[in-house]
Amino acid sequence: MSTTTTEHGESEAALVDLSAYRDPETLDRIEEMARAEVRRTEAGVADLRTGTVRLDKPDTDEAAEGGVFEQLDEEELDEDERASWGLRPLIPETFTDPGVWRQRRAVWTNAAAYHSLRSPVYLWRFARVSGLGARVGLRDAWSFLFATEYGDLADKVRRAKAGAEHIADLRADRRKEAKQRRKEPLTVYALTGFTSYAAALLALGETWGLALAFPALIPLVGLLYALGHREMVRRTPDETFALLDNVVEMTDGPVTDERITKVLREIKVIGAEDEIRPNGLATRDEVGNLTIGFRLPAGTATFAVLERKAEAFAGGLGLPLERIELTEGETSKEVVLWVAPVVPFSAPAPASPLVTAERWSIWDGVPFGANRKGIRKVLQVLWSSMLFGGAQGYGKTGAMYIPAAAGVLDPNCRILLADFKGGADWEELEGIAHRAIIGADPASVEAFVELIDELIEEMDNRFAKIRAMPKRERPDMRLTPEMAEAHGMPVLMLLVDEIQEAFGVLLTREKGAQEFAAVVEKLARLIRRGRACGLIIVAAAQRPDAKSVPTAFRDVILKRYSVHTVDDTSSDMILGDGAAKRGHTAAGLGKIGVGILAEEAGAEKIQPDRITPQAFEEICIRGRALRIAAGTLTGHAASGLLSAVGILAQIKTAFDTAGVDELGSADVARLLNDQDPAAGWAQRDGESDKAWSSRIGARLGREIDEALDGTGRTLDRVKVRTLAGTEGRGFRRADLTLVLGA
Repeated sequence: MSTTTTEHGESEAALVDLSAYRDPETLDRIEEMARAEVRRTEAGVADLRTGTVRLDKPDTDEAAEGGVFEQLDEEELDEDERASWGLRPLIPETFTDPGVWRQRRAVWTNAAAYHSLRSPVYLWRFARVSGLGARVGLRDAWSFLFATEYGDLADKVRRAKAGAEHIADLRADRRKEAKQRRKEPLTVYALTGFTSYAAALLALGETWGLALAFPALIPLVGLLYALGHREMVRRTPDETFALLDNVVEMTDGPVTDERITKVLREIKVIGAEDEIRPNGLATRDEVGNLTIGFRLPAGTATFAVLERKAEAFAGGLGLPLERIELTEGETSKEVVLWVAPVVPFSAPAPASPLVTAERWSIWDGVPFGANRKGIRKVLQVLWSSMLFGGAQGYGKTGAMYIPAAAGVLDPNCRILLADFKGGADWEELEGIAHRAIIGADPASVEAFVELIDELIEEMDNRFAKIRAMPKRERPDMRLTPEMAEAHGMPVLMLLVDEIQEAFGVLLTREKGAQEFAAVVEKLARLIRRGRACGLIIVAAAQRPDAKSVPTAFRDVILKRYSVHTVDDTSSDMILGDGAAKRGHTAAGLGKIGVGILAEEAGAEKIQPDRITPQAFEEICIRGRALRIAAGTLTGHAASGLLSAVGILAQIKTAFDTAGVDELGSADVARLLNDQDPAAGWAQRDGESDKAWSSRIGARLGREIDEALDGTGRTLDRVKVRTLAGTEGRGFRRADLTLVLGA
């Protein structure tokens, strides 16, 4: 725009077409940019092609002839644009962000509490440094006043055998220099001030007491500490000495934005002048895990860059890599840092809630353990079978106890056991199992093959029942608790330990390869289809390779757990092909009771809950009692039941009446007398307590032996706590339960 002068001498505006001086490409680019700006504004902007100039008529008459051009405000620059133009913010956002100040207040509070607790250490450190300052001060003062450096020089001359006259000259020079130093005004003033200060302290203490003299010592103590600190700095040129601990750089100190910024600078993720910006306040969860969100500064720093240097970042924080986790936020500039209070899984695993549970429902899932963040994992094994694997001695059987215990404590879950290891790990389960196959001999393997055929037949029958139901009862063709109870279809849990042993026996037969392939195909069919009708398969194998445990069987199992393995190949055989490449491997775990759990959504390190063999035995006792009460103890387990009649039934009633787990012989006799006063269990007139106790003890032993004659079982008297609170001989409810098989 230019101005011209009219014939009346007035100025007027004239538009100049600058587009005539531009090439087409430049005009197109200007037009595109202008249209973009127009869309962002209310009234538009002035430009060569599309803009309009808005003239606002002013209120004053002075400007009435012209007009006011309204210039639109420049759009706020974001961080990346500001950095690309070489501009820096005048006031860093860390000084204006309320979240940052909340974080800093939390850090300051933490530091104040820490230093308060460390105050005795600091006091001792202050006293030690002040004592060093006193020694150094006296040494330096003595050296100055008596010129001791001449003594060192004289010693060197003596060793060089330069002659006695040189030593005498040095001694004379020393006396002369020392005398001159003591006459210097600074020396006189210092000595005068020190003696005056000492006299004032003595007078103050004599007049007002030592309590008021102590504050007057502060200047002296401060001077001594300054001298000691200077000496400590001289002795430690790397500046490692400090009176107070540096909380920011401490390994166990709080992870703050300042500490993170310092480490990121050291590992070259951000520049020396850059700093991060916290996203709100750091938070801690109920187990003490710290979560900090922050934004990286503008430039090349991104989450991907930091992730590649995660190990160096953890080392800079003074933490092992296991204690941190980095995740990307909403953008590549945003990072979420998770920090564990201790090394994950360094503490023993807690006892499983199944250890103390009176009963459980398999429909509620299986409380399995916790991940490295302390988040509890509940496995829904009802709709996906499970495979356990890994080296011996690393807790594989203990982890397998967990889903087994959940099934045992559900009286409506039918347990089928195939233990091809043949050891003692599952002997307690024989009192629960509907079917029990123990050992890897040919007869046991043949029984296993027959069991698979029976399960396939049961599966087909169940699907036939489900299809025959009205659709309102089977909305998704899956078994439900209501369907299971109404139509007699309990959940079936098949536990198979060391399954590769059974496959190995099959392969040694004359037509072993064909039988092996047929069994594998049937098992895979059971896993694929059986879950919809209530069939769970929980299998274990040490190293399920393609020969011992084919992929056709492994690949259809959706949940897998592996303890320590020797290499990635062995780990992948359990967790799935490619798991190690995705960062999930059990190779080299080397810790008992910790493994990798792979599910449909991914894999992670898990510490399963603890169930000891002794606890599993107690669980099996409760599970058997639950099934007897519910009338669901069937098959192999039911064949060992004894009829609770005669004296055994009376003793069982005595325990039920007392509601305790231990009864002395005298307690049992009194309770039996209450049941039948005419049975002769009461103490006779004139009979001493000792004679009565001996008589009823012998009678109890005799009648119990007669009741158990021919069963191969015994019920012995042991040391128990009586109803009176004393120790004596008697019986335990658990022993009676085992004898009865109930």
